[in-house]
Amino acid sequence: MGKAPVMPKDIEIEKALQLPKAIFVDVRSPKEYAEATIPGAVNLPLFSDEERAEIGTIYRMEGPRQAKKRGLEIVAPRLPQMVAEVEKLREQYENVVIFCWRGGLRSYSVAVVLDVMGVPVYRLMGGYKAYRRYVLSLLENLQLPYELVVIHGLTGSGKTRVIKKLAERGMAALDLEALAQNKGSVFGFIGMGSPPTQKMFDSLLLRELERYRRFPYLVVECESKRIGRVYLPDRFMEAMKRGKHILLYCPLEIRARRLVEEYTAAGAESYRQINFALEQLRSRLGANKVQQLQEMVAKGELVPAAEILLRDYYDRLYRYPEGPAVGYDLCVESIDIDRAAEEIAAYLERVYGDRRPPEEVGGNGTAGRETEGTPREEGAVLSGN
Repeated sequence: MGKAPVMPKDIEIEKALQLPKAIFVDVRSPKEYAEATIPGAVNLPLFSDEERAEIGTIYRMEGPRQAKKRGLEIVAPRLPQMVAEVEKLREQYENVVIFCWRGGLRSYSVAVVLDVMGVPVYRLMGGYKAYRRYVLSLLENLQLPYELVVIHGLTGSGKTRVIKKLAERGMAALDLEALAQNKGSVFGFIGMGSPPTQKMFDSLLLRELERYRRFPYLVVECESKRIGRVYLPDRFMEAMKRGKHILLYCPLEIRARRLVEEYTAAGAESYRQINFALEQLRSRLGANKVQQLQEMVAKGELVPAAEILLRDYYDRLYRYPEGPAVGYDLCVESIDIDRAAEEIAAYLERVYGDRRPPEEVGGNGTAGRETEGTPREEGAVLSGN
């Protein structure tokens, strides 16, 4: 009797996310990986972007058999290196999960070769496509296990700085703008990195929301549904409305100085980006005002220019109170960011207590998070099941 065909060990996404000390390996092309992947996954591409395009053309023009033959010609010489790289991962992780776009031939081929070589791995059933469906389902039915505490305030009042200070104290605080790589306005891209796609943002957001599951609250900055080029889930927006609300306030001059610090951190490139952003405001501020601001920036009159920008654009856009106001659960002066963070931390401890397990309290902004390399299923917590 002949030897039974090798069958990879398939696993569903829910079970894969529960595996201890697991690493996901994305064997799709670099372009597919860059667009979106499972957070934390490493890319060991079976084909380059150009090779994938070539094989796709052959498949359409000559059929699947010729496409497979060409694929084998490309892949065969690099299989030993791929096996060696997965073996290294196996030395660091208990479980390795291979995936491609939809759990098809790419992940199957790699999993079979690894099995033959005695390297145990799982193959993700349905591939990234199944993971994406899983993420969308969780976000559409999102039920957070904690209350959102939303920080409001005029631009420059220090909302993001306070959130970072709270995270440093080991409190549950999430910087949504850092996740979206955009500060949420026409100037929002300045000094930020490359923004994620909506698919990747959804995955990153879901991972972050899960990391704080042991807290009774999560502090976030008030955001509109759209941050740059990505959108927050409807259920998350609803939770923001239901949550507690904190107002930060401080004088215009201090806010202007903070704006200058924030938007000029990248040096000469910052000034180019500022001028580009100002051009987008011609219809709102008028050509004369934009020209005035551009000339002030060119002369180095940055703080006065920022004051005009705050007064004539940002403050009119957001319309937050300039001092303590009714309708908020807490109003905090934010001239001193450290003191403002301390006041908010004291408020959170009064309202919610400190219910964190001792091992999850840290000062590096990672409180409540899983140890790196230990994926955990989000569904049971975030869907309320």
